[in-house]
Amino acid sequence: MMSDNPNRRQSPVRHDLEKRQTAAEERRHWVRLTRRCNNRCAFCLDTGSHDGSFVSKRQINAEIIDGRRAGATRLILSGGEPTIHPSFLSFVAMGRKLGYQRVQTITNGRLFAYERFLDRAVRAGLGEVTFSIHGHDARTHDFLVGVPGAFDETIRGLRNALSNGRLIVNVDVCLNGVNIEALPRLLDGLMELGVREFDLLHIVPFGRAYEDGSSSLFYEIEEAMPSIQYALSLAKREDVHIWFNRFPPPYLEGHEHLIQDPVKLLDEVRGRREEFDCLLETGNPLSCRQPDRCRRCYIHDLCENLEATLEAVRGNSLEVYRATLGSGSNEPVPTPPCSFATSWVRAPDAATAAAAADAARLPGDTLFLELDSYANLEELLREEKLAGRRVLRAYASTVEHLEELLSLPGSFEVVAYLDKTTAPYLLQLGHQGRLVVTGRTHNRLTDAVELDPDLESFFTSLHPSVPVEGIPACICKRTPRPSPRTLDASMLRADGRLDIFGYTRRFILEHYRTKSHRCRSCSHSSNCRGAHVNWVRAHGYRALQPLTEPASRS
Repeated sequence: MMSDNPNRRQSPVRHDLEKRQTAAEERRHWVRLTRRCNNRCAFCLDTGSHDGSFVSKRQINAEIIDGRRAGATRLILSGGEPTIHPSFLSFVAMGRKLGYQRVQTITNGRLFAYERFLDRAVRAGLGEVTFSIHGHDARTHDFLVGVPGAFDETIRGLRNALSNGRLIVNVDVCLNGVNIEALPRLLDGLMELGVREFDLLHIVPFGRAYEDGSSSLFYEIEEAMPSIQYALSLAKREDVHIWFNRFPPPYLEGHEHLIQDPVKLLDEVRGRREEFDCLLETGNPLSCRQPDRCRRCYIHDLCENLEATLEAVRGNSLEVYRATLGSGSNEPVPTPPCSFATSWVRAPDAATAAAAADAARLPGDTLFLELDSYANLEELLREEKLAGRRVLRAYASTVEHLEELLSLPGSFEVVAYLDKTTAPYLLQLGHQGRLVVTGRTHNRLTDAVELDPDLESFFTSLHPSVPVEGIPACICKRTPRPSPRTLDASMLRADGRLDIFGYTRRFILEHYRTKSHRCRSCSHSSNCRGAHVNWVRAHGYRALQPLTEPASRS
């Protein structure tokens, strides 16, 4: 039996999970210094914004100050090519003076071939350099970056940075059809020089890549798996750290902890904010929504869900409007953008929920309740109604909630969030006519590791008649009920229009799900969205096994 001693040595994978979680949560502030570059990369995402200019020193200084005031601890200087800005060194020094714990730059590294420039940057406070290297030799790299001789300069800069001794040094590689076959040779060559951290960026259909080079730059991952598998084998080494950026999750089965943290979707949305805002404000469709591009795009599912949400708003086909209230009963709730039959109220207590319902600040004639405390709910309920509205559901996140709600009279459903604390009690209950079990999703990977129960064992023992929502049929061993079609108020601006960042955060928590490739043969495939990405990152795809016949109905 494994010891419960908290001081025992962690497994390498568990240590890596926590390291990745810490990295994802770090407050980073990106500042673009230039709209020009001394390379011309075939896959450049910023080509549309390159006008050959430097951002003004005054504007950059203001942005550096703003990031620190907002609590950022890492300053990332980017471009274009940041090192060619005449004031690059002063920006580095300013970042350190303001208290950023680390100043980093993302660079082609060519100027660091000059040792004096590198030394001045380090003395100014530069702490980390990410080199962009895309080929194992000069022929491949120079072809991809469009500059003869660039490889030799970049490698000299990399050698200088590694030998300096005061820098964290890592390498970005854009995986594409030109370099993917030689990826093992590229990684081996860089490790021989001393590099131990790599960010492998899967090519995406934007910028110059799609405009100029789609025929040669895009590749089929299935055909490239020998190279990908080599990188995955290196990731098992304790002295090598590999990140997979924008890489489709199902191809990382067996290495699920390497799936990119879903919070990175916010960065993808931020990079295309103008188009998303145009879609939400004017209804103009995203210009990139083309079948061949979408199948290669990392945020395809987010766009699909966004368009479905907008269509549901236009068609008044959403069922539930969910609002979270604080202790103040008069706090504003965003105006719903369409009609709803039911309001889902998250509130501290029944009195706060009743006051909001009574003041007609919530739509619909029926209620779902999700309260921090259910004390006094019984005395506020009259004929199963709260402030004149019929209560259809109450959500329980603790055993205490379950005990309270199941003891109350009435026909409203009691929906239990499943985690390690509620699972044993739910198994003891057996059959309860009002009970529904729903999966709990987590924003943080480490929460999924700590709080998720053994689902396979749990559902083997759970009474087969208990309805389940939010968990694939192959795991819950029954046909799950569809979850209510819900719009959360956190997705909205005050005027009721969707906010792209509020929407994206809610998408990550509730709708970002993934399946194994083998799920294609499952009889539930057309109706199943898979498991939440953080559940898969924590527990793997192993439990997702195709069913050849429909699961039993609960």
